[in-house]
Amino acid sequence: MLICTTLILQSCEFNCSVGKKEDPKGTAVVKEDGARIYNSIDLQASGVKVDKAYLLFNDNARVPDDNFVDFKKPIELVLLIDSGWTAKEGKVMLGASETITAENGQVILQEDDLFNKYPDGLTAADAKIIYLSATLHLKENAAPATFTVSFRVWDKNGNAFVQGSYKLYSK
Repeated sequence: MLICTTLILQSCEFNCSVGKKEDPKGTAVVKEDGARIYNSIDLQASGVKVDKAYLLFNDNARVPDDNFVDFKKPIELVLLIDSGWTAKEGKVMLGASETITAENGQVILQEDDLFNKYPDGLTAADAKIIYLSATLHLKENAAPATFTVSFRVWDKNGNAFVQGSYKLYSK
């Protein structure tokens, strides 16, 4: 199984950031709580109200609704949070994990806490706009493949979280 994944995957990595905003265009699914979800993102939230969730390329271009991509640019999950994170002394302490899994079930990359690079926390305003980046580079002429990106963002000061997954398909 490892050999198969190695033949199609050149490299992959994760990153996170906060505080910028881009309004998506495309077909949204509106959930019971009013959240607008794009790109077939499977999303669950507890203790936090999500306004929107969608995928962008790192140049702010929208990922197509069908999630077919060429993997030449990083793909960012954008979570716009309306409310729910717990602020202490003006700071929100978040954790975020991501896992990329190949269609054969092999975990390609896993990061347990992308926000550990923010030991002093985030401002409440910055914590309302979360970007989690997944970068996959496929080898030239690789066979079509499907990858599942699973994520979880949690409040280290409370019990709130947002979690889910989405699929990416190679062209």
